[in-house]
Amino acid sequence: MKRVLLITYYFDPGNAVATPRIMSWANDFFKHEIDLTVVTRHFTGNESHWIDFTKPTDKEIDVVKTEAFTAHFLPYKPKKPSYTENNRMLSKLYHLKEFASGHFNPEIDAYHAFRDYCRKLLSEKKTDLILISAPPHNLVRLASELGKEFNLPYVVDFRDIWNNYITGSGHQMSWRGKLMNSMEEFYIARWLKDANLVTTVSKALVHQIERIYKGETAEITNGFEWRLFKPVQETSPPADQFVFASIGTIYPYQNISILIEGLKKFYTQLEDKNSFKLNFIGVKAVDSIADRISTELSEIKPFITSKLPRSEVLNYYKQSHMLFIPAWKQYQGIYTTKIFEYLGSGRLIMVAPGDDDVVDRMVQNTQRGYIANTADEFAAALTEAYQIWKSGNLKPLAVNERELFFSRENQTKILADKIHHILKS
Repeated sequence: MKRVLLITYYFDPGNAVATPRIMSWANDFFKHEIDLTVVTRHFTGNESHWIDFTKPTDKEIDVVKTEAFTAHFLPYKPKKPSYTENNRMLSKLYHLKEFASGHFNPEIDAYHAFRDYCRKLLSEKKTDLILISAPPHNLVRLASELGKEFNLPYVVDFRDIWNNYITGSGHQMSWRGKLMNSMEEFYIARWLKDANLVTTVSKALVHQIERIYKGETAEITNGFEWRLFKPVQETSPPADQFVFASIGTIYPYQNISILIEGLKKFYTQLEDKNSFKLNFIGVKAVDSIADRISTELSEIKPFITSKLPRSEVLNYYKQSHMLFIPAWKQYQGIYTTKIFEYLGSGRLIMVAPGDDDVVDRMVQNTQRGYIANTADEFAAALTEAYQIWKSGNLKPLAVNERELFFSRENQTKILADKIHHILKS
């Protein structure tokens, strides 16, 4: 068994979109001869808004050992001084000073929260490799410093890179944005210089990393947990209502106009209004999106929830016939986690708008659903799916071998194999 120290801000029970990627490693690395120790922070499991994930906690250190891993849950207190809390100008000046010195993401200051404890662990316990999950990108700095101090190989995984605007087309950064991006790339390039491997979630993001890092890179996509989604895929949705659902957070910069106008067109033409149900699960994580949906689709009476525990979310997958995702138009390589889970669920997928990139290709190549770039296209596609359901011919689609490539279990194996290769060489 090889001993790996994983340093991550997000971990169970934290109900974040980042958590499943990290938990897939924690739960399955031991199957690939990796003895995993995790350093993270305490969460309650009741987090529903961004601010919940940044709240300090004084809860004492707790060490939990399972069959698969050992996790060290730490108290969390950002370094940010109290005098900035009620003074906007002082807060801005503090953030600027920290950014200029390479202390990124002070609102999630995992670097200072975890540094000393990790140094203590590495001094006391033989470790073969350090693995960190970013963001927050201050953990890239921590990996670099610990790798040098303890003469250990380290691997950096980016769930998101430092600035998504650099993957976009038709988006112009301001002079301030360009300056901050240059500063961040300067520091991150320095911290990655001695890394043994840098991984990220899509080939487009790999190419961005390769601009500033000349070592080995790899695409480790997000995915769906087959052990969780196999029961979903084998369960038929209800027969008395056609259930259209969005599951997960929708962000303000995503375009939901096609969804709203397309649903209105479809619903106006629908004869049996009671045969259609509209669910938005987890959308209350962003109040402005929930308010817009509730107001503009009031006639349809959408069911809207806050973020829910994983077990409850899986039940809503089972109850759905068709799942909605607004792809990231004019950005490259942005899959989002939900497209993989939608794939694993076996349900039809509605992409609106499409991205002319990875999400469109995935839906087209798997023949899993529809891509709509106008409200008329949306209404027509939803009507077609509804008619298939009404005829009794809409059943969950079996996940094939090619699609199982995108299971988290398989992606974890790919990463584990690369870690073993580093340690052998």
